[in-house]
Amino acid sequence: MSALDERVNALRSAIEAAGDVLDPAVAGPAEATFAHAKERLELSAEHTVVALVGSTGSGKSSLFNRLSGLELAEVGYLRPTTSTPLACAWGPAGATELLDWIGVARRDQIARRSILDAPRDDAFEGLVLLDLPDHDSVVQENHDVVDHVARYADLFVWVLDPQKYADAAIHEHYLAPLATHKDASLVVLNQADRLSDTDLKIAVDDLEQILEREGFGGVPVIATSAVTGAGLPELRAEIGRRISSKRASQARLVADVRQVAQRLAEVGGVEPVPGLDRPTRDALVETFVACAGVPQIADAVEDSMARRAVVATDWPLIGWVGRLRHDPLRELGFGRSARDAVAGTMPISPSVQRARADLALREATEAATEGMSRPWRASVIHAVVGEETRAVIDELDEAVAGVDLGLKHRPLWWTAVAALQWLTMIAVVVGGAWCAASVFGLVDPDPWSGAPRPLGMSLPLMAVALGLLFAIALTLVSRWLGGVAARRAGARAEKALTEAINRTTERIVVARLRHEIDRYERWCSGLATAVR
Repeated sequence: MSALDERVNALRSAIEAAGDVLDPAVAGPAEATFAHAKERLELSAEHTVVALVGSTGSGKSSLFNRLSGLELAEVGYLRPTTSTPLACAWGPAGATELLDWIGVARRDQIARRSILDAPRDDAFEGLVLLDLPDHDSVVQENHDVVDHVARYADLFVWVLDPQKYADAAIHEHYLAPLATHKDASLVVLNQADRLSDTDLKIAVDDLEQILEREGFGGVPVIATSAVTGAGLPELRAEIGRRISSKRASQARLVADVRQVAQRLAEVGGVEPVPGLDRPTRDALVETFVACAGVPQIADAVEDSMARRAVVATDWPLIGWVGRLRHDPLRELGFGRSARDAVAGTMPISPSVQRARADLALREATEAATEGMSRPWRASVIHAVVGEETRAVIDELDEAVAGVDLGLKHRPLWWTAVAALQWLTMIAVVVGGAWCAASVFGLVDPDPWSGAPRPLGMSLPLMAVALGLLFAIALTLVSRWLGGVAARRAGARAEKALTEAINRTTERIVVARLRHEIDRYERWCSGLATAVR
């Protein structure tokens, strides 16, 4: 894969990851760059378009004539003489289609090989040399022509002169904005014959410092003279080297992609973000647990299980009293969530709990996206906390309502204790009836002669006493066991509810936030590849 393909694919990946985060006015230039690169490579990969760009009086037209070996461009020093781009193409095939695409009129296109059977110049084979209008022309149309044709050049030769090489017009309008195109640039300090050797060195050193500040460090600076021919061999050799490498057109297109990527990075940002760390995630789950009423539900489960244990294991004659106590979960299973069933016992109303959960979700999202640019952050927050995600609390309620709290489970020991309680009641009832009957002389208190009388009590009375004592002991033990079991049931319910909320948070919050951050990271990675 070529450097251009790699950068184009990376830039496409970044734009696709951004989606609707980017304003169309910002994303549009990137799409135009893709189309431009495709058209340029389809038209001609064998030609290298070299544009001479300079100000009035810089001598670029004279330089154009010396490079082409023909007096094609009109030369002037006091006013602009070039109003339309002039092209000279080397090679038998010419570059008509390419020049038509650039916008050079047919009358201004010269095929170098056809002029008087000029000798072949292998070093310039495939060169398309453009002489552009002066960039500082007083004629606005000339400015427009330069700006237009500059979009199509594979290699810029910036022609400066000793008097105006630091002119802000070319540095601010062209060089500084095209710092990303330094690999597709050469800088020529023309009219070197007007300076002494010492002054020329000072001017070149000063120009190199200016270029360094503008991001053009390392770009070759060649001192030339169209009059004496000084520096022209070096300039021809450098242009020839760019042509022979066949990389000039790709270097220019790579620079275009880099420039667009830098612009996108400035608008969309590429700062790293912390993501949703474990403490923030755990704090969010804790807030959801509180807002879903998990502690109140667990308490209600404990209270309900304790009540059911009392009803199931109390002495039958008094067990009905437990049924009169309020069961906080009595309405579960009738279309209401567990949180709604205990809403009356919660310290904060459900609407306030919902707002609290929404705020916690927003704060967690903002913490995870710290450092994102405003467009990206707004997009992520909207995706995670926006109107379409208001169902987060409803999802949590459904998760809570779907948890099996174990309320239908009836421990076996309840049945055993209940059987024993019925036996004690039978003993008390039978013994009591026997005692009453013996008072009226209906039966003998002693079932047989010599029957034992523990503690001086008859057997019927002993049955009543022992039955009551055993029932009291059994009730106390079962109450204690019921409390222990109820607390364990409450703890199990709280754990199950917390796990359900944890899973729901992972599914509808963390996964969505992770997806959005992954999009942002693909954006950053794509731009980093496109810019490098």
